[in-house]
Amino acid sequence: MKVLGINSIFKEDSSLYYMNHYTANAVIELITQKVDLPVNFSVEITPLGTRNIDVNFNKDDINYPVMPLTKALKTFVDELSKNGELP
Repeated sequence: MKVLGINSIFKEDSSLYYMNHYTANAVIELITQKVDLPVNFSVEITPLGTRNIDVNFNKDDINYPVMPLTKALKTFVDELSKNGELP
């Protein structure tokens, strides 16, 4: 399993300056196929400067173990946030 990319990222309006909410489509390569999975995620910056990332998606949309997929998506979103590629 590999996250190929996240596209169609839309930032939702939030009154909290330290937390951003997003909706997007994740392109994931599973063992035999590529899947386009709608995801919601949030990036929270703590007072110490670390990022807390929460990823949500419909578990019924995909036939793959949830924990490795969630971890891979969090890592990918963290890299996007570090590189300043999120709106």
